[in-house]
This record gives sequence, C-alpha cells and structure tokens, in this order.
Amino acid sequence: MVAAAHVAFAFADHLGAGLAPGLAWRGEREAQIAVLLFFIVSGYVMVEAQRGRFGTQGARSTFWRRRLIRILPPYWLASALMAGVLIVLFGQSVDPFGFARSLALVPAWPDTGEPRPMVFLWVGWTLTYEMAFYLVFGLFLGLPQRRAILAVTLVLAGAIAAGTWTVPGDPLLFALTRPLSAMFAAGMWLALWRGSGGVLPAPWRWLALAALVPALLLLPEPPQPAASGWDYLAWAGLPALLVALAALGGPLALPRADWINRAGEASYALYLLHLPVAWFWLWLWGRLPGFDAGPWDYLLTALAASIAASWLFARLVEGPLTLALNRRFAPPHRADG
Repeated sequence: MVAAAHVAFAFADHLGAGLAPGLAWRGEREAQIAVLLFFIVSGYVMVEAQRGRFGTQGARSTFWRRRLIRILPPYWLASALMAGVLIVLFGQSVDPFGFARSLALVPAWPDTGEPRPMVFLWVGWTLTYEMAFYLVFGLFLGLPQRRAILAVTLVLAGAIAAGTWTVPGDPLLFALTRPLSAMFAAGMWLALWRGSGGVLPAPWRWLALAALVPALLLLPEPPQPAASGWDYLAWAGLPALLVALAALGGPLALPRADWINRAGEASYALYLLHLPVAWFWLWLWGRLPGFDAGPWDYLLTALAASIAASWLFARLVEGPLTLALNRRFAPPHRADG
C-alpha cells in the first residue's frame, strides 16, 4: 500500500494529465494505516523473536547488533542508490552533510514546512521510530518478559507525555515523542497475550474487521496529519489496530502461506527500493522509443519493476548480507534463524 500510494501520487499523477484529474482520493490515509500496522507488527515480532531470551545473559547486546545489521545495511544501500539515480540521471545535487545525517537516521525538517521529520530516502522516517524502539526494547531484555514489556511501555509513555505537554523544536526529539510510538506497545502486549494462550474468538475478530468501516467513515482527518498527534493516532492508528486484532488475535490459516512468507521476506526491500526504482523508471519512461508514456502505464510498470527489483534484492543482496554479518558480529546464527 505504501509503495502503491507513493508511486501513484508522487510520480504517476504528475505525468501528462495525471491519473484521474479532479480525483480527491490520494491514498494518504491508507498508506499511514499501513505504516502504523507495520509498527504494531514490529512490536509483536520483537516479543515473539526474543521469547526465551528475556532475562538471559548477553541478550541485550546480541539483540542490538542483530537489529542494526537487519535495518541499516539495506537502508544504506537503498539511500546510495537513490542518491546515484538523482545525481547521475537527473543532475540533482545531494547535500553531503544531510545525506550523512540521514544514513544515521537523524531526521531534519523538510523544505515543505510540514511538521514531519524526514531523512534523504524519505520513507526512512519510520526507521527513526523503529531504531528508537529497538534501543528501548533492548535496554530491558535482561528482565523477565512481562516486566520488560511493562518497562518499555512506561518509557514510551513517558516520551509521549513529554511531547504532548511540551512540543520539542528539534526534529529528532519531536519524532521520538510522537503518540504513534504507542503502536509498538500495542504490538508487544498483543504478542504477550497470544503467547500466554490468549485467543480472540473468530466472531470477535470478524467484528474487529467489520469495525473498520465506521472507523474509516467517522474519524475525521487531522488538520495536520504530518504532525502525528493524537488525532492522527485515532485517524490511522485505530484502523491499524483493528486489522491487527483481526489478523493476529488467533490462528490464521491462509492458502499458500509459503508464498505469503516469501513476499514478507521481500517487504522491507520493497519499502526501501520503490522510491529509487520509481525515479529510475521516470527517467527511462521518457526515453522508450515509439511509446506514448501515460500515467497509468507508468504506475503499473513502475510497481511491477519495484516488486521485481525488491525480490531480487532480498534474495541476492539483503538476505546473504544479513546472514553473513550476523554470523560475523552476532553469532550463533543460522540461515533459518
């Protein structure tokens, strides 16, 4: 959803007459719901992945090393690819200092004036939240599981309370005190409940899914969605939580789960690569001989190219690189673990 919204409305809609002149829908809410669902799943997966490691010696440092290895090298490669495309193909300049800050996931205020701290590869703004969550989560891995999750939740709540009462002017502090960090806590507690044998009965899970309709229709769009305030959390976070309850609240049997798992393995690559691929496709699109390039053609082919590039990147670069770095810096590690 994030890739589709970005390719459609940041690129395709600016070609020719656009996708649909006068169309009010921009896919913004759906993309934001997908991002917050990603945060919930991240909190859930961290608890699941560390089950049995809470309260064990060395868990903290191993966790931090593996999170850095999993997140940063693919992000660095995608950022470098984006910079290369913009410099070589479009003749744009890239601020070295800003680029270096972005590689460290230190955001800056965008030129548009929006109150959303951004990095050079702009989808990476979510990774600032991710890495901050991993930092706090790792701090308490030495505690028993329930106490660790409670401690992480209290730290996140304290940061959110600080940002609610006093809005920081620094972009990094602003990001770290937004209410959307509550989504990580929601995922952690959902994982703890499920791990202790909790199951939401199927009718209630269907009801959670059905509740999406009134949530989408009745919750108004915030005056400033980019500010990621409490109104934003209701507008995008509540629908994300309803989807999470429906999908993660109990057993979920899906056809061809192996295909779904393979798609999931390439999802981070798709998240990172769809922007540089879309830029490259934009450059290529105007140079195809004998072809009248239109916005819908661009949208469909750019998405297909992004998916193909992401699958290849995940299989040939991201997976082997992550495995090699984990074996080197965070052993023991197996290809299936």
